[in-house]
Amino acid sequence: MQYGVDQTRFFLMSENNFGSDGDFSHEKMVQKCNTNLANELGNLCQRTLTLVFKNCDKATPAEIGPFTDEDEALLAKARELRHICGEAISTQAIQKYISALISMIWDANKYIDTMEPWVLRKTDPERMTTVLYVIMEVLRYSAIMYQPLIPDSANKILDLLTVPENERTFDHLTDDFKIKLGSPITKPVGIFPRLEMAEAVVA
Repeated sequence: MQYGVDQTRFFLMSENNFGSDGDFSHEKMVQKCNTNLANELGNLCQRTLTLVFKNCDKATPAEIGPFTDEDEALLAKARELRHICGEAISTQAIQKYISALISMIWDANKYIDTMEPWVLRKTDPERMTTVLYVIMEVLRYSAIMYQPLIPDSANKILDLLTVPENERTFDHLTDDFKIKLGSPITKPVGIFPRLEMAEAVVA
């Protein structure tokens, strides 16, 4: 497939109302996938796990500190995803489902830019590991919720996060199944290659 199955699924479900006709263009497809998947979700996953891999002995943080109000606020929004997305699905409002996930990842990107774990690496290593762990948990919640939309890509993210294959359903969206401390991780790889118009229009 020209753009990839997951990218095509994501675009069609995010840009078109369920049961209605919709418009398609190469420009919109490339912009949507690059913005929401490559730049926001993919980049957040890549830079977070790269910092974890390099600074936490190639494993999820072995120790973390207490959560701040900012940490708790972001985690609370992640925990609310199941409820918000569940309501959207009950009314077949798939665009609302996707918008909630996009908003979650946008907030997580804002959080990492504000917390600057790459600076904390030198000034406060414990705080760095806490920030990285919070983002990993947000990615766990988000990737599980993304599975119906982009199953292959979402499961690749869950693989990178060391989430067991039998803990990837909506029933596992609780703190009882949070990412285990000190779990070895593999070197992170990019999940969403950026699309280029020059390549996209080639038949």
